[in-house]
Amino acid sequence: MKCRTRSRACRTAAPAAVLLLGVVFLPPFAGASSVKGTAAKTEAVTAASWGATASVTSMTFMTNTFQTTNVTNSGTVALVAESYLMTISKPASGTPTFKVFTCAVAWVSTKCSGGTGAQVGSTLAANSSTTITLTTAVPVGTVEYLQVEPATVTVSTVVTISPRIAAPGQVRAAVKTNQ
Repeated sequence: MKCRTRSRACRTAAPAAVLLLGVVFLPPFAGASSVKGTAAKTEAVTAASWGATASVTSMTFMTNTFQTTNVTNSGTVALVAESYLMTISKPASGTPTFKVFTCAVAWVSTKCSGGTGAQVGSTLAANSSTTITLTTAVPVGTVEYLQVEPATVTVSTVVTISPRIAAPGQVRAAVKTNQ
């Protein structure tokens, strides 16, 4: 028997056959499957942002009093390291030096959990610009606590802290989850 396209039986049978084939070849529902998602390869990050925001970017020292700043990972990917451009002004007299220390928790009375924290980079001299780099991982939204410690400051000296991220070397790739 030939099927004419204008007959009602042919118009009903054709879509029904297509629908039946679709049901036969569909995979089982994900809820009924015992297979879990796994990653077999690495993937490139196609869209992300990285950055760091310091709570204090400029510190004026008149004496040898320590000062702190909190630097937050304000990007969308974790960092494997952060760099800071430390610019120290030229004072009217004297040759003060500065050291930068990091702590995993907030500084309390110039102490890091009862200790001294870890020094970042070498001793910094007045009238200089130096980049220092931390080697600790910084997840998104977390904070690094820095303390600048001066020595031999007798007149006003300004220390400027500028967070720098040199992607991609300081960026940890985003983790892709199967959710």
